[in-house]
Amino acid sequence: MKTRIALCIFFLFLVAFQASGQETVFGLLKNDLRLADKYFENKDYQSALKLYKTVVKRRPSKDVELKIARSHHFLKQYRKAIAAYEKHVVTNSLSIPDLYYYAEAQSGVLNYDKAVESYQAYLIRVPDDQLIMKKIWRLNNLEFLYEDSSHFAVRPVQINTEYGELCAAPYKNGVVFISNRKEVQAIETNDAAMHAPFYKTYFSAVVTDTTNGSFSYGRPLAFNKELTSKFHAGPLAFYNHETKMVFSSAANKASRQGERTMHLYFAELKDGQWQSTAAFPYNSADYSISNPAINEEGTVLYFCSDMKGGIGGKDLYKSENVNGKWTKPKNLGEGINTIYDEVFPYLHHHTLYFSSNGHPGLGGLDIFKAELSNSTFLDVENVGYPLNTNFDDFGIVIDSLNTHGYFSSNRKEGGYNDDIYEFEMDLQSYPLEINGVMKFKEHSWVDSVDLKIMPNAKIQLIDNVRNVTVQESVCDDSGNFSIVIPYHSKYKIRVVSEDKDENIVSLEIPKHRKANGRHEIVIVKDAFKSN
Repeated sequence: MKTRIALCIFFLFLVAFQASGQETVFGLLKNDLRLADKYFENKDYQSALKLYKTVVKRRPSKDVELKIARSHHFLKQYRKAIAAYEKHVVTNSLSIPDLYYYAEAQSGVLNYDKAVESYQAYLIRVPDDQLIMKKIWRLNNLEFLYEDSSHFAVRPVQINTEYGELCAAPYKNGVVFISNRKEVQAIETNDAAMHAPFYKTYFSAVVTDTTNGSFSYGRPLAFNKELTSKFHAGPLAFYNHETKMVFSSAANKASRQGERTMHLYFAELKDGQWQSTAAFPYNSADYSISNPAINEEGTVLYFCSDMKGGIGGKDLYKSENVNGKWTKPKNLGEGINTIYDEVFPYLHHHTLYFSSNGHPGLGGLDIFKAELSNSTFLDVENVGYPLNTNFDDFGIVIDSLNTHGYFSSNRKEGGYNDDIYEFEMDLQSYPLEINGVMKFKEHSWVDSVDLKIMPNAKIQLIDNVRNVTVQESVCDDSGNFSIVIPYHSKYKIRVVSEDKDENIVSLEIPKHRKANGRHEIVIVKDAFKSN
């Protein structure tokens, strides 16, 4: 009898223990889920994702799977986001925001047909969404974004690392940019949400090779270190002949919610040192202001912000300096801003460049431009490939001659590993046929009237940037030649005479489209023989 009672008591204890264990497990799952949600709200998607995966592994949940998909999307891990969306749900059952994220992710990995299908499913739910209609039209007519691709030569710059480098701003004999590269320091400080070091400002000197027009970059050094926050430094813009600047930097004090918003500040170059002169009067702990663009006179300022009252996401704003005071920021309106993100404005002459994931493009952030006419912006235009890709492309700057510039992109690795690219552009039409005549003179001091025809010389067109031969031709008996320039680059011509002498001739191609005249290439025999 005692044995039975003991067994009953043991059994009841075991059941109670198991029930208590289950409650403990469920309690832990709830705590993990609450913490993951908190991470997600604070945009620490990596920490949120790790906990969501722990929760769903212990207890499968469609709702948590969706949160995993969203986390991957905001981390720009589009293939993983697609896989997470497709694992437990079908397109028709997605919520309207998730259906949009799913379509954007498909576009981000070049699955344009699937993206169009998903946008169309979105339109069934939201029939009057004009932006989605434009995105569908754009993806069905992508060929227009590739029309001018031959006018651009794009290449990464030497200052890129495995970390993020972005927003190059030409300054004096080099470029200023921001990076979250690791530095040797006694105490390493990281952004908890990004799981990476804070962004700092750097300067790299640039040297131009006059023989082929290429650029080399010096070792990056800290720039404006005394002015920026010990937290994130943001993009900056110079004005007044590079003696003044406006820069963005994280606030020194956190808000009541523990967040550090981005603020704008002004500085002036005095006795060779940058000194802070003022803070933008509309900085706030409740919203961020960043990505400044300013005219040369310092009277018109553009920036992006997530302040309340906008159209959605991050919007572009304008403020003017009137009688020494900045006017209340004015939203640029629905012609420029969408319900999604518009960021990184840049003012070039009478054109505003910016990046957006709301206006239709190739995927991710694309670079757009809008001409300014009588204080009004005209239609927004996508600048096309190769400046834009299915990745994030942003932070463009262009030199005064419209021939060289920089922009930032994560096209190499995706995610938040941004790099700086330089580009050269022209308005010449390609392929371009060049016709001319090959001549020579015996000595450099011989008068030009004594030039002679060089017949049957072999010609090789060499791409100076890639160091490859892209075209070959032969002169006729009268020295006439014809050669085709396939695309925009820097070229040189190798000439081999009938006597097997060689010489290299640089080739200058006009930057702008115009009637192509007949070229005359003159070889000096002395130069031949010295080579």
